[in-house]
Amino acid sequence: MGNLVVDPAKDLALVEELAGPAATLFNRHLAASKQWYPFEDVPWDSAADFAEEAWNAKQYPLSTGVQSAIIVNVLTEDNLPYYTHTLMSPIKADHPLREWSRRWTAEEWRHSAAIRDWILATRAIDPYRLEDDRMVQMSKGQVPQSASVAEMIAYVSFQELATQVAHRNTGMALDKTKRGKKIMSKVAGDEGLHHAFYRDLVLAGLEIDPSTMVMAIQSELRNFKMPGTGIPGFDEHEVAIALAGIFGAQQFVEAVVKPTLGHWRIFELEGLSPEAERARDKLSKNVAGLTRLATAQQARIASLRGRTPPA
Repeated sequence: MGNLVVDPAKDLALVEELAGPAATLFNRHLAASKQWYPFEDVPWDSAADFAEEAWNAKQYPLSTGVQSAIIVNVLTEDNLPYYTHTLMSPIKADHPLREWSRRWTAEEWRHSAAIRDWILATRAIDPYRLEDDRMVQMSKGQVPQSASVAEMIAYVSFQELATQVAHRNTGMALDKTKRGKKIMSKVAGDEGLHHAFYRDLVLAGLEIDPSTMVMAIQSELRNFKMPGTGIPGFDEHEVAIALAGIFGAQQFVEAVVKPTLGHWRIFELEGLSPEAERARDKLSKNVAGLTRLATAQQARIASLRGRTPPA
């Protein structure tokens, strides 16, 4: 993740003061979340024995970008326990964030189960490739690292909303009759609630220690990388997903960064330390740089789509 110089004492103090807000937000999450069962929306009547009927890409034709999105989506969900272990390691055992983390992990596993069962029933993705990639990724346990709790919750605020957008847009590209759209919609709904938890936990942190949080937010945004870097061929998947219009720089800036910073009212905060003021100036430049990147990427995508595909 970022490379902010962390004051351990201040970080510990922030964690302790976030206990109350975390407990309140967790209770809000439990009240807002809806129970659903990952196996209910899977079209089991389409399933066939792989030993008797070999997988064939023609059984559910999908574009390269949509295939990449599905692979990255489900393998990222598989890897969630490594995220929760890494992100929660600095937190005391009796802190409300620990209880939240266990619930978060359980809900993310539900996503993994629903998407994978749907893949196996519809034969949308080569199951052998998917399992090989899962073994590689989870054997690495590769996840973003965080130097502080402030950085950790800032990162996950962006990441959870980005994941929601990616799931939602993937679902929009799927055939409604095969129920993939419905499953991805449910998954995206959960991710939206996860984002709301972390987003508002950061908001609480900004009230407690605005300078530390602003510096953490700037550090994370400058170094942000979507989860899934341990997936084989992740860079190629990332390009294909952007070309498909599912998730790229444009979606990150307009659907993730700007709404989240706006919710935090970052550029309206007062009483920041000189170091935090400098970080906020850099943050403004980071957003401008991401906006330029998004514009350039969109132009490149438009150019590539306009080309005649090779025979």
